[in-house]
Amino acid sequence: MPGEPILIVDDTPVNLKLTRIILVNEGYKVLTAASAEEALELLRGFHPDLVLADIQLPGIDGLELTRRIKQDENTRDITVVALTAFASKGDEQKAIDAGCDGYITKPIDTRSLGARIRALLDRRAESRAGPAPPASPDPAHPDGVAAIPPAELRALRRRFLDEGQERARQWLLDLEGQFNANEAARVVHQWIGAGGLLGYTALSRLAREVESILLERPLDQTQLRESLTDLAMAFSNPREARDRVVPESIVQALSGKRIALVGFPVNEAQRLLVTLERAEAGVIFFAPADRPIVETVQECHAIVVHVRPETAACAWLDSSSEISGRRPLVLAGSREHLLALDPAVQSMATEFLMDSWEPEEALVRLCHAVSARPMAAAPSTGASHAPAGRTTVLLADDDPTVLTLVRAAIRNFGMECYTAADGRSALESVRRIRPNLAVLDVNMPGMDGYEVLAAIRAEEIPVRVLMLTVRQQENDVIRGFSLGADDYVVKPFSPMELMARLKRLLLR
Repeated sequence: MPGEPILIVDDTPVNLKLTRIILVNEGYKVLTAASAEEALELLRGFHPDLVLADIQLPGIDGLELTRRIKQDENTRDITVVALTAFASKGDEQKAIDAGCDGYITKPIDTRSLGARIRALLDRRAESRAGPAPPASPDPAHPDGVAAIPPAELRALRRRFLDEGQERARQWLLDLEGQFNANEAARVVHQWIGAGGLLGYTALSRLAREVESILLERPLDQTQLRESLTDLAMAFSNPREARDRVVPESIVQALSGKRIALVGFPVNEAQRLLVTLERAEAGVIFFAPADRPIVETVQECHAIVVHVRPETAACAWLDSSSEISGRRPLVLAGSREHLLALDPAVQSMATEFLMDSWEPEEALVRLCHAVSARPMAAAPSTGASHAPAGRTTVLLADDDPTVLTLVRAAIRNFGMECYTAADGRSALESVRRIRPNLAVLDVNMPGMDGYEVLAAIRAEEIPVRVLMLTVRQQENDVIRGFSLGADDYVVKPFSPMELMARLKRLLLR
């Protein structure tokens, strides 16, 4: 029935005000509290049908507030909905374990918030055995409250933008001296919700990217400076608060696809979630201990497993399991952990995301993964071997040191290695030798690596090509793949990483 009482608990004033306005306009009676302590005090004389509580509250957090509500016989029948800026599978389970009846992720979709609250209240009404306790009137907000006046809304937006711009610029200055990452993360977390409610959804996404960087340890100051600069510019001109344009080819490949993320730490999961949202892809989160079910796996278009000691033996990486080979597998993690995997598991991977991957790299590799056929596992022999026959590799780089070290690594793995010191020599060698693999440095005198690659593909020479580059920007990555590169490695790299990628190319 319309007019049910609701209590909103959030420590951000603009979130409180705007969420209240949305729900009042839907016909609900709404009280607000800026802390869990204030909410508990209000609940002594106010019995709402639903509590909408932010998880990250100062003092008593939203989860502890939920526990106290559910443990009190006078309030345990109240529906509690968690409100947070990020929803990983682990976070959702924590909310459920605390007693939450629902879960809403920031930034809030103002168009659907009323409908979601309505559905939760209807479900509550259906599940109750007896009549609901009489709703307490809302003394602070009587019926008939009108929508926020346009002038007041403009003032809220102006204050939000001005304060955000000032804070972001000050943090950029503080990076040179004393910078409090925890305090910055708290403020940015508030911007995620406020930006969405005020209509700045792209700005809200930028804030979420900054929050994920602030929560990482050690703090990547270079990446933080770049993201804070983008955020400061977005606050100064919200029309510029747009997501970076993702190439149409990647959007077409990933849009509507469901990607399973397994065993990711919260910060990296959030970072990858934001990245995939830019390409309109969906995400499903799994803990390493979750048993993969064939029906669930079939709903996904790719599986990304974060590899570390505690996940290396999980069922998702079992080459003999019934899900093996059903969907493209991407292995993410540090070089050390990925290269320590059993060769049979390595051979299952369609792509790798190593170390501090960039969002652009993740999109390109996931694009390739969902477009590729899943790989069957190779039999485990306890040692790495090249395919039958003498594998030939052409290595092209104008740096004599790189040529010497990489050639030695390739030969140590039982492959024949030819070298070239410039692009024209590399192309001539490919034409003459017809190697199985070509490793091309991007920056070479004469013809660069891209030009050599383009010529190889134009002449339809059947060779797998891996690019070596010091550049990891989106345009450089996409240019290489669009010309027909099969993979790339960013300098500096370890010989072991290069060999792992070359062996994977041979298995394609």
